[in-house]
Amino acid sequence: SKLKYLALYLPQFHAIPENDEWWGKGFTEWTNTKPMKPLFEGHYQPHEPSEELGYYDLSDVDVMVRQAELAKSYGISGFCYYYYWFNGRTLLETPLRNMLGDARVAIPFCLCWANHNWTRRWDGLDQEMLLEQTYDETTYSRFIDDLAPYFADPRYIRVEGKPVLLVYQAELLLNPKEAVSTWRNHARDQYGTDLYLICVQQSGATNPGEFGYDAAVDFTPKWRPEDALPHWEHPKYFKDDTSAVFFDYRKNTLKSVLRSEPYKLFRCVYPMWDNSPRRKGTGAFIVVNSSLALFRRFLIEMSKLTVANFDADERFLFINAWNEWAEGTHLEPCRRHGDGLLRICREVSSMAKDDLLRTGFDQTDLEWIGSLVATPRAGDQPVETASTVTRIKKGVKRVLRGLQKRYRTARAS
Repeated sequence: SKLKYLALYLPQFHAIPENDEWWGKGFTEWTNTKPMKPLFEGHYQPHEPSEELGYYDLSDVDVMVRQAELAKSYGISGFCYYYYWFNGRTLLETPLRNMLGDARVAIPFCLCWANHNWTRRWDGLDQEMLLEQTYDETTYSRFIDDLAPYFADPRYIRVEGKPVLLVYQAELLLNPKEAVSTWRNHARDQYGTDLYLICVQQSGATNPGEFGYDAAVDFTPKWRPEDALPHWEHPKYFKDDTSAVFFDYRKNTLKSVLRSEPYKLFRCVYPMWDNSPRRKGTGAFIVVNSSLALFRRFLIEMSKLTVANFDADERFLFINAWNEWAEGTHLEPCRRHGDGLLRICREVSSMAKDDLLRTGFDQTDLEWIGSLVATPRAGDQPVETASTVTRIKKGVKRVLRGLQKRYRTARAS
């Protein structure tokens, strides 16, 4: 099928002076992950790596060599490394520079500029600023100059010879359309290359054409307030001072599968999500009801959309993530699932195009969709009127018929 699974990769597994100052001596991603305890009955915490890689330190390039070998053996085509750049100042760059200088890390890669502010909160929205993104008249050309050594590497991922570059939150840039124009012109004039630019729809739905990007990627999971589970479906916390926002994996992933846009939209899947280690049990986002079986179904549906809508050299499907341990989403083997998630990736990525497109909705899928519109139980939650429930069910049936028609058309073509 020529699918290319690109796993998002976090480099924050080594100590740096800035993190020592902000979070304490020796801080890495493991600092939050290791001590986490379950917040409620059945809560999967802590997430512990298996002996395959263990609690590694990314300042050791041999770890990256092993990660690359492991990923490729399970059908992962490349890594998309987060790149932390603040108007010429970089953070967490040691693993990337080590990789650049060591051909033994033999896996294709691209970069995603994590262009949000560095704050006390992990989403960059908190007012307590640790490191702010600033811009001046030389910022955008300087950015390309700093990326040029990566673009020149033979392992760098390209589309028609153009290096692929992702921007995490394009709408945050100062004059974002001007930034794209400067990047393209500078890369062409100074380095003789065009760029393939992708804006990440991390929080919104930025149209890539609005700023001059080639495509967008639908970053998942999405945190739509209307999709959050109501309080009566929340689990009972062990401690009273605990809080979280809960989402259902089935509903969250279904909405991503159903999404359709008039522009190039790369898809993104995730196996699970729980950032309670980063939030210290207060205000976390937790996705419940995830499983290996549902991840396999999600991966198949997104793979079908990728094959049906993109030519072979653009069949990128992003996976969030390779190693976001403190956000509870990782392909790397863990003590609970072993290499189960990676085995699913290998299975689906190796399917022939016709076989993949032939794998449509079955009875299990129908039950999955039906579970999202089940009639509410009386007595423990607000009761919707029969007409509302009927309308919702009819709407889901219409969507299902549309999807089945779409896949029949894709198979025919």
